[in-house]
Amino acid sequence: MYKKVDAPQQLFGSVAVASSFAPADLGVAFASCPDIHNSLYSFDLLYNIPGTLTTPLRPKMTGTSSTKPRVPQPGIWAPSITFFDPATDELDLASQAKYFQYLSQHLTGLVILGTNAETFLLTREERATLVKTARDAVGPDYPLMAGVGGHSTKQVLEYISDAAKAQADYVLVLPFPGVCNGVDLDSDTIAALAQKHQNIVGVKLTCASVAKITRLSATLPAETFSVFGGQSDFLLGGLASGSAGCIAAFGNVFPKTIRHIYELYVSGKHAEALKLHRSAALVEGVTSKGAIAFTKFATSITSARSAGVEGAEEKLRPRRPYEPPSDADKEAIRQKMQDLIKVEDSL
Repeated sequence: MYKKVDAPQQLFGSVAVASSFAPADLGVAFASCPDIHNSLYSFDLLYNIPGTLTTPLRPKMTGTSSTKPRVPQPGIWAPSITFFDPATDELDLASQAKYFQYLSQHLTGLVILGTNAETFLLTREERATLVKTARDAVGPDYPLMAGVGGHSTKQVLEYISDAAKAQADYVLVLPFPGVCNGVDLDSDTIAALAQKHQNIVGVKLTCASVAKITRLSATLPAETFSVFGGQSDFLLGGLASGSAGCIAAFGNVFPKTIRHIYELYVSGKHAEALKLHRSAALVEGVTSKGAIAFTKFATSITSARSAGVEGAEEKLRPRRPYEPPSDADKEAIRQKMQDLIKVEDSL
C-alpha cells in the first residue's frame, strides 16, 4: 500500500486521514504555533495501529537557517491518568498536580492527554487545563508531551495551539482511528517520513514489534529520532534493539520499578534487570487487561497514595459512563501486585 512517500499528504490520504495530521509539509500542522518544531510519531495498538504522532514544541535554534529538532530524552515516560472529583465528575486539579509532581520525581517525562488520560472524554478546555496544570506542577524544564489527536484538521491544529500555549515540549498525534484501524505504518514508511521532515523526531510503538524497533534504530540516528516502546513489558527487548526506552501506562502504577529496570539495563546489569523485568511483566499483563479502568485502580493503590492523594480510589474511577473494575477484578489486581509493591516501596 505504501510504495512512495514523496508526498505525505498522498500517503495519509490513501488511508483516509487526508491532511488532518500530515499536510504537504508536516510543518504546516504547526504553522500556527511558532514554538513547535519537532514531532514524534507513535501508533497505538488500542486502535490496531502500530504508532501515534508526537511533536516537540521548541523554539527555532538561533544562528541556524533551519529548524533542528530536539528529540525526546531516552528513558521511562508515562501517559498520565486523570483524577476526577467523585461528587461532580469534574477535574480534580489539586490531586492532579500532586500526582504530576510525584511522577516527575521518578520518570524521565510525562505524556499528558494520552489514551490513558481518558482524553476522548475531555472538553477542549479541560485538555488545555491539564497540560497547564502539569507544567505548573513540574516546573519549566521537565519534559512534557501533549496528546493532540482529534477528528478533524481544525481540531488538531487547535489542540496543538493549546499545547504550545501551555508550554508542552512535544505534541503526540494519533492517526485518525476511524479510518486507520488495522493499517500498519511500516518501518520503511516511518523512516522515509522522518528523513524528509525534520520535525518528526520519534515514534511510540505500542505494537510491541521489536523487529520494527531494530529497523528504525538501524536507519535513523538516535540523535535525531527516538524510538519508544508503547508498553514496558518489552522494554528490555526494545533497549537491546536500539529503543530509547518506553512510554508506558504501567509507569503510572510502578514508576520507580520500571525506571529501576531501565537503569539496571543501561548500567550493564542485564541479568538483574531481566529478573525484575519478568516479574513486572506478569503484573502488567493483569493490569492491562482492563485497560484504563484497571490501570487507574492499580495506581490508586500505589503511586497515587505515594503522591499524597487522599481518596485515590474514588478519584481514579473512570469518568462516567465508564465503570470501574468489579470487586473480583480489584481483588485479583491486589493479589497480583503484592510482591511488586514491596519492590516499589524499597526503591
